[in-house]
Amino acid sequence: MKLPWQKTREELTEESAEATSKRTLYGPYRVYAFILGFSLTIFVFYTAFFGVFLPMIQIGIALGVLLSLSFLWIPARKASPRDRPSVPDLICSVLALACGLYTVMNNARFIARIPYYSEIQFWDKVTAVVLIVLVLEVSRRTVGLAMSVIAGVFIAYAFLGNYMPAMLMHRSFTLNKLVDCLYLTTEGFFGSMTAICAGTLFVFISFGVFLQETGGDKRFMDIALSVAGHKPGGPAKVAVLSSGCMGMISGSTVANVVTTGTLTIPLMKKIGYTPEEAGAVETVASSGGQVTPPIMGTVAFLIADGIGVAYWDVVKASFLPALLFYITVWFFVDTKARKKGMRGLPKEDLPPLGRSLMTCTPMIVPIVVLCALLVMKYTPALSAAVCCLLILAMAACYKDSRLSLKQLALAIEKCSISMTSVIGVMACASVIVAIMSKTGFLLKSTSIVMLLGGGKLMGIVLINIVMSYIIGMGLPSASCYIILSALGAPALISLGVTPIAAHLLIFWFTQLAGITPPVCITAFVAAGIAESSPMKTGFTALEMGSTFYLVPFMFLFTPLINGTPLEMVITALITALAFYMMVSCIENHLHGALSPVVRILCGLTSACLFFASFTTTSFQTSVIMSVAGVAAMLLINLYQKRRASQVPAA
Repeated sequence: MKLPWQKTREELTEESAEATSKRTLYGPYRVYAFILGFSLTIFVFYTAFFGVFLPMIQIGIALGVLLSLSFLWIPARKASPRDRPSVPDLICSVLALACGLYTVMNNARFIARIPYYSEIQFWDKVTAVVLIVLVLEVSRRTVGLAMSVIAGVFIAYAFLGNYMPAMLMHRSFTLNKLVDCLYLTTEGFFGSMTAICAGTLFVFISFGVFLQETGGDKRFMDIALSVAGHKPGGPAKVAVLSSGCMGMISGSTVANVVTTGTLTIPLMKKIGYTPEEAGAVETVASSGGQVTPPIMGTVAFLIADGIGVAYWDVVKASFLPALLFYITVWFFVDTKARKKGMRGLPKEDLPPLGRSLMTCTPMIVPIVVLCALLVMKYTPALSAAVCCLLILAMAACYKDSRLSLKQLALAIEKCSISMTSVIGVMACASVIVAIMSKTGFLLKSTSIVMLLGGGKLMGIVLINIVMSYIIGMGLPSASCYIILSALGAPALISLGVTPIAAHLLIFWFTQLAGITPPVCITAFVAAGIAESSPMKTGFTALEMGSTFYLVPFMFLFTPLINGTPLEMVITALITALAFYMMVSCIENHLHGALSPVVRILCGLTSACLFFASFTTTSFQTSVIMSVAGVAAMLLINLYQKRRASQVPAA
């Protein structure tokens, strides 16, 4: 078995395509899949407007149908047929529907029984075991073997508790207890994570689907081209803007790379960026979509549910950090462009800004309305559902975005199909968290992390960085966050870190594996498009995405997400200046090449401004550091501009 960095570009590109590919169904199979997908979307939207059903009804229907759709659309392996489901797939699809139907029909009995005491019927056990197997298999098909193996290890841990070391020992589960934990209560398959999939997350994914189906991706690209295409390094800036816009609604890093990178990477190479730089820009810009509201790769909903705050509170806390991230990436691409003397794209080849804004109105207005509804405290599911209808209504006003009845029906079905890539992971995560909670592992994990970190905050943060990187090698960021938030967040909170800061810190660290060599799959996918060295692309992406390492520390030691609005804005402004000087130091360019002494001064100025907002320093010291840093930055800029003006033109 080859490690990722040992594989050829062709192998990496092929693996990426396989990971996101679905079957092309025909005939009765296509009709069957359409009925399931279309009906589920209508059901979820009905509950978004008129209220959800009881958990086992709502989740039972969604879980059964989504698992069934997964077996229809997602092949088991490379050799599986791509135009029809195999016989085992059809059997699994029917079994998934049967499990959902059985759950709904027995909902009243499940509610009336006493958990861990009442009798468990034979078919309860059969249904639970079948569901576990189906969930593990769907997770394997959608995100690979890692998540299924981890869930399997925890199931084994539940049965082998009496044989564990003292710190991990617990009273072993029986089959009845496992069935109670995972199926007959709202701790496992019918817990909060799958509830999010069957409601809020489903509607937000649908919001992104409707935006894309009505041409949102092209319109975002047109706006980015109009705004930044003519500037130095224009295509790279287009990549930053368009990837940020797409990431706001897609929440998928690899999908973001494939969607925008196929256009921006060739353009970047054309104007002078090296293949590695072009791939790295797209890698980092696409990775930022995971931490950019509103969807944040599904994690925003998990954070809100996990710490018991409103979804809008998570969005507000995430806005400035995400903005800082993209500002820094912009600094990198702009500095590289000026360093190489690049020009932008000819204005005559770009769409006019006014026309782009007009044609993008159907995309912009629903996003603005969505934010307004969330601020007005409407539920996230209802807000997103209203805006989905608004997208369709506004798109109907424009000929090139209007959907026919057939296109509308297929878009409605696609909402359910898009959820098949999420349901296996979330159901597996529900299994893991339920077993962690019932065995007492969640409580023990705090002690274990505290022990490994020496009881010190920085030690525990470093432990979380290492765990994020290792676990993130084999899991998507949402899955990685779920596991790490259970393991690492309680230890951080026990040391006085606010819950939202602890969870956002862990989530940002889960992005490290995608850009940090030697295992950086996002960079490898971009390298496949850029025809560059995967490892060189990864190291260049690590340089450009250095804020993934720096910004999380601001959650702990600055008012960036926990201060007053004024404190948050001032902190963001000072930090942006710090990152500007950091980029100048790294790229060795500021209005021209830097001398060694000036380069060192840029680094010191960056550090001074970065640490000025830390609450570990006194107010007077922070003011002095801020003033000194800004003054040094202005003097260095003035010196470099004067020096550049004295250089004779070539």
